[in-house]
Amino acid sequence: MKKVLILGGGFAGCTSAYLLKKKNFDVTVIEAGSNPGGGVWTNFYSGHPYTFGPRIFFTKNNDVINLLTNLIEMRQFDTISMSFVEEDSKLYNYPIQYEDINKMPDSNEINSQLANIEKTKITTNNFEDYWISAIGKNLYQKFVKNYSKKMWGIESNKQLIANFEWVNRGTPIRKEDKRLYQDQYQGYPVSIQGYNDYFKKCLVDINYIPNTRVSGYDYENNKIYLSNKEFLTADIIINTIHVDSLFSNIFGRLKYCGRDFIPIWLPTEYAMPKEITWIHYTGDEPHTRVTEFKKITNYKSDSTLLGIEIPSNRGRYYPIQSEPELKKFQQYKELFPNNFYSIGRMGKFIYQGIPDAIEDSINLSRIL
Repeated sequence: MKKVLILGGGFAGCTSAYLLKKKNFDVTVIEAGSNPGGGVWTNFYSGHPYTFGPRIFFTKNNDVINLLTNLIEMRQFDTISMSFVEEDSKLYNYPIQYEDINKMPDSNEINSQLANIEKTKITTNNFEDYWISAIGKNLYQKFVKNYSKKMWGIESNKQLIANFEWVNRGTPIRKEDKRLYQDQYQGYPVSIQGYNDYFKKCLVDINYIPNTRVSGYDYENNKIYLSNKEFLTADIIINTIHVDSLFSNIFGRLKYCGRDFIPIWLPTEYAMPKEITWIHYTGDEPHTRVTEFKKITNYKSDSTLLGIEIPSNRGRYYPIQSEPELKKFQQYKELFPNNFYSIGRMGKFIYQGIPDAIEDSINLSRIL
């Protein structure tokens, strides 16, 4: 029986453990935290369930849908988000809707810019150039410019590449469909525990070691050193944690944006209009998003819980998609030995969500 060692117990790590156990691999999972799932693990504040930021499940991939829904019960959930544009003192739909443009004080100028866009070619030179070429300078200023700079902790949006798939959620400006995601399946767990049971079921009969960090990797001798001074080895190693720290930062630390998360309890049944799940803040405010969690979790209470997200240097959650950082990641990737696989957001240094992590695990299980 081949031994598999999985580094990290998030969606990619737990799903891989589940699938490979079914194939009769001897699986061990190392997790730094006390619970699996990372920021997707459901916590509670004054009875209110919440996760580290909203965790909606959305995908077009039937294999991913079937795997998740076979393990936990899901319910349909369509996310409606809005953006607060401080310069207009107004809330607008996001993604941008054509019907909102005529409500904007500079609508004539915006419509003129959009008319000219139809005659020009949209560019993907960088993040800023893409958005200006796709929606014009005024809408870029309202919805994208400051939001992205504070979201990623950068000085200019020209630092970001523009070819990541999530860049415009499918189309820059929409008609009628106000849902944030347009995928064929959108949902959230029925259970008040959220995705917690998914992780627990994935780890049944798995050698799961929580509260243990990986302190180093001898990739020439295939040894994983742990924070408890022990080391482990295996026939196959699957990595889902930060690649740079695993390889002792020999090419330098990869840049990530961190996040402070503040739960706020309020003595009212709802703080936002019932159709709104969260609000983006696109101006100079320190926060990027405020989420009302009971809209997502379906928790019933005469009080409510808001989650405020503030970009910070604490934590390494969002891999910064710039050319220098992607080149640095490629240097690390060239060190990957045989029978070493790196998947998930941290393992691939790419901004992706829950369904992508599950898809990574499905694809890897097929290879193995």
